[in-house]
Amino acid sequence: MKTFNNQYFYHFHPLIVFLYFSFVLTIIMFSVNPIVRLITLIVGLVTLWRLENRDQIKKDLKWLAMLLFFSTIGNFLFIHSGRTILFEWVISESKTYRFTFEALFYGFSFGLMMYSILIWFRLFSYSFNSEKILYLFGKRMPRISLILSMILRFIPLYQAEVSNINLAQKGLGISDKNQGNKKIEKEYQTFLSLFGWSLERAVITSDSMNARGYGLKNRTQYQSYIIQQRDVLLSLLLLVLLSGFYLCSSREAFQFYYYPKLRIDLVPGVSIIGYLLLIVLLSLPLLIEAKERIRWIYLEWKM
Repeated sequence: MKTFNNQYFYHFHPLIVFLYFSFVLTIIMFSVNPIVRLITLIVGLVTLWRLENRDQIKKDLKWLAMLLFFSTIGNFLFIHSGRTILFEWVISESKTYRFTFEALFYGFSFGLMMYSILIWFRLFSYSFNSEKILYLFGKRMPRISLILSMILRFIPLYQAEVSNINLAQKGLGISDKNQGNKKIEKEYQTFLSLFGWSLERAVITSDSMNARGYGLKNRTQYQSYIIQQRDVLLSLLLLVLLSGFYLCSSREAFQFYYYPKLRIDLVPGVSIIGYLLLIVLLSLPLLIEAKERIRWIYLEWKM
C-alpha cells in the first residue's frame, strides 16, 4: 500500500489539507443530488487507486456492491413513497404496500453517499497523520486531538499485530482451516491476545505522553509547519472553486427531487459549470501530483 507520504498533496500545510477534506465531506453529506454523489465516488475511487494495490481495490468494490445492495433493498422494502409503482403487495382491503421506483432509486443514491464518505475518510487518514492532528488541535483540544491521533495510529498497528498473532499461531500448529468450535476458539484466543496487547500499548502511550508534557500550555510541537507560497496558492484556488460552486448552488443548479417523482432541475449553463467546478475541486490531489510529476520529468530531461 502506498501513502500520501509519497504524494505531493501530503506535504502541504496541515490546516490547508484539513480544510480541503472538511469542505469535500461537507459537500458529500449535505448534497442530495445523485450526480454529485456519483462524481465524488468516482473521483474518490480514482484517487484511492493511486494509493492502494489492486487487491485492496477489488475488496473496496465488493464492499461497494454490498452497501449499495442493502441500502437499495432496505429503502425499497420499508419506504413506500413515490408515484411510479413497480408492484403492490395486498394484505387486506384496507392495507396495501406499494413498492415504488423512487424509493428504489433513493436507496441506491443513499448508498452512493455512504460509500463516498467512507472513501474520502480513508483518503483523509492517508494524508493526515497523528502529528498533524496534534499540531492543529493539541493546544485547544488536547483530549479530542489525542483520541483522534490514537485512532489513526492504532488502526494500522492493530492490523499489523493481528498478522503477527496469526503467524505465531501458525508456528504453534494452529491452522486457519479449522471449522466449528476450533475456529471459534482460535478467534477467541486472537482477540484475547490483541486485547492484552492494546491495553499494554495504551498504558505505554499514556505514560509517554505524560512524560513529554502533553497538555501543558507551554509545550511546543515536535514538528513545526510553515505556510509557504504553495499553501497560499492552493488556498486561493480552493476559495475560487468553492465560491463558484456555492454561487452555482445558490442559483439552484443542483436541485434534485426524489418524491413524489424523480425530477432534476438543470439551469442551462450554470449546472454544467457547477459540475465541472466540483470535478476540479475533487481532483486537486491528482492534478497537483500530475503537475509535480511532469515538472520532475522535465527537470530530469533538462539535466
